[in-house]
Amino acid sequence: MRSRKKKPKIKLSTKKVMAMTAVIFVLCAALVVINALVSPESPSAGRKPEKVKTELTQKNENPAKTENSSVQEKPQNSTPRTAESRESVKNTTPASSEKKQNSAPAAPEKETDKSAEKKSGSVIKPEEPVASVKPVPPVEQEPLFNIPKAEKGATLVFIIDDAGLNVEYTKRYATLPFPITIAVLPGLPHTKDCAWVVRSNKKELILHQPMQSVNLKLDPGPGKITADMKAYDIIKTVRENLDELGPGVKGMNNHEGSLITSDVLKIGFVMDVCDERGIYFLDSRTTKDTQAPQAALERGTAFFEKNAPYIDNVIDRNAMISEIYKCLDVANKKGKAIMIGHVDKSAAILPALLAEMYPYLKEKGYRFATPSMLE
Repeated sequence: MRSRKKKPKIKLSTKKVMAMTAVIFVLCAALVVINALVSPESPSAGRKPEKVKTELTQKNENPAKTENSSVQEKPQNSTPRTAESRESVKNTTPASSEKKQNSAPAAPEKETDKSAEKKSGSVIKPEEPVASVKPVPPVEQEPLFNIPKAEKGATLVFIIDDAGLNVEYTKRYATLPFPITIAVLPGLPHTKDCAWVVRSNKKELILHQPMQSVNLKLDPGPGKITADMKAYDIIKTVRENLDELGPGVKGMNNHEGSLITSDVLKIGFVMDVCDERGIYFLDSRTTKDTQAPQAALERGTAFFEKNAPYIDNVIDRNAMISEIYKCLDVANKKGKAIMIGHVDKSAAILPALLAEMYPYLKEKGYRFATPSMLE
């Protein structure tokens, strides 16, 4: 048998072992340095691997919707990226890119509600009209009153008779916002109260002197003048009636009185008192046979007469408006219209109607006055 030769043992010296250990250490250190340079956490490493990694992570967490919402996006590892998908990844703003753009001016942290609504497009501003809704043009309304324009300095003189029974009704006329004359009857329960209301509201106060009518069945009321009275009795009665009203009386007119005004002597005695007190006489024209103008002319008494229709012969709003229109025609033809209404008869309609018409009449150029203002 051939004897096997034993392989010689490799003997390493201590110096050789140290040298090999040093080489291995250097190689390991080199690998560590290379790995650190390639790692995304390194500050000197390129941004592109980190960007791609971040974007891929975001896409896996929130997959983007395609134009066809019914088709779901396939898993990332199943198919390679297309050019379009790479472009969408490129346009996405990663967290690291915010650090890179620190030199650009910072945008406001919060947007206003209006700018947010404009960007989202989910809210329509109230001022933007909806395309399907067309604006409705305003409807032109007819004027409330058909008032003609004033001509020849048209002046309106309102005389309101028969005050003395109701203080509240008298107030409705006395508080109107334009000059007006209120005639108060004597000898009634509220004669003095109504006279005070007229004075306190700075309206013109006159005596509504009762006189006997051609119709003898009609009783004109307390303080009346009758056909059988002598001159002394007529003058005494008129003086007492004026004194009852108190101070500030500017004139008087007749209540009924067709029998007295048609008698030039008896109506003349009444005007003697007017001259004595320095007041005017207004003829209510209860008869076409009146002699009041002649008696006033003979004495030089301040004299006026109704030259326009009664306003409230019919207690109806439209009827009263129609009568007022007739009075406006008189004012435009003659320069003034002296018209008469009644306190108790039409208090529910006429005061409110006159207050309503006043601004329209004023706008059309009509003037308002009392008889004493016409002198």
